[in-house]
Amino acid sequence: MYNIDNCILVRKTYLFPENGIIKTPIHEMIYDFGKSTLLGDAIVNKLNEKYKNMADYVQESKKYDIYYETYRRTIHFCINTVAENTVHGHFDYPYAIIEPLKYHINDESLLGLRVEDTYFSDDMYLSDEAIILIPEEEKEKLAEKYDFTGLNIQTYTGDIEDAIKDTLQLYGYDFFARNNNGYQDALNPESKAYEMYNFIHNYSQEHGIPQDQHISSKINYDDQLKRITEAIKIDKRHLEHVLASGLVSQETINEVNKVKDIFEYRKHSEEFRKLMSKIVDEVGLENLAQLTKSFNQEMIKERELRKIANKDSKKDKTPQKR
Repeated sequence: MYNIDNCILVRKTYLFPENGIIKTPIHEMIYDFGKSTLLGDAIVNKLNEKYKNMADYVQESKKYDIYYETYRRTIHFCINTVAENTVHGHFDYPYAIIEPLKYHINDESLLGLRVEDTYFSDDMYLSDEAIILIPEEEKEKLAEKYDFTGLNIQTYTGDIEDAIKDTLQLYGYDFFARNNNGYQDALNPESKAYEMYNFIHNYSQEHGIPQDQHISSKINYDDQLKRITEAIKIDKRHLEHVLASGLVSQETINEVNKVKDIFEYRKHSEEFRKLMSKIVDEVGLENLAQLTKSFNQEMIKERELRKIANKDSKKDKTPQKR
């Protein structure tokens, strides 16, 4: 029979857990990328005119992406398996964090306990039993950037999922193949996957731990709503940044200033499209790329200042490593 000691959290990531801390996206310097919802269509139309080769288009298009903060407060793991790519996300990441669930089963931030998606709403301080898998070829570079003291760093070559499976088995944990809903063999009453799946389900029921899927959870809804609300503000600021460049005619600026709510004005699609296209034409793609770059740098600088302020406010609240 399985118990909590048999359960291991697995997280693939592209962010190294500095000082043994996995930070939530809202605490880490993490951004989403995308075109402005105001100037975006006009930019895309201009790029389509200029770049007929798809590879050239994609490469050039990145210059006009705005950095949007994710505002996501959750970090996610699988239990005794790995995340697979779905329509909701791709997880082709180079690092893996392997951590016993027993150290976090009573965390107040544990909001969902599922074999395919266990998630927390706060930073996680890793235990002394945590294993961090990194590619062999990156070890020297990462060692120059991060302090490995006290961290169990292990390297791998080849496929990361094979490395995760081998590591779990080396440390005495079972590894289960998975599908969209959990373990592949979870419906077979004779399988270990069935036994583990039911242990997790029953444990969550007995201890009052939610099993809500993150995609339909309140915290995900609130985070998405926050992102959309803040993205609107960022898009308006980006437009103001472009208008203040001195490259837009006063006539065009006056047209924009007549609009009380630029997002409401979008509903007048033809008039809105013409006005945004006019701005892009007057500024030019090359200048617009530079303006977007300087705007992103400004946003990152603001984010760094808030991050420092948040870090200072938490100094006396930092828990000790488990």
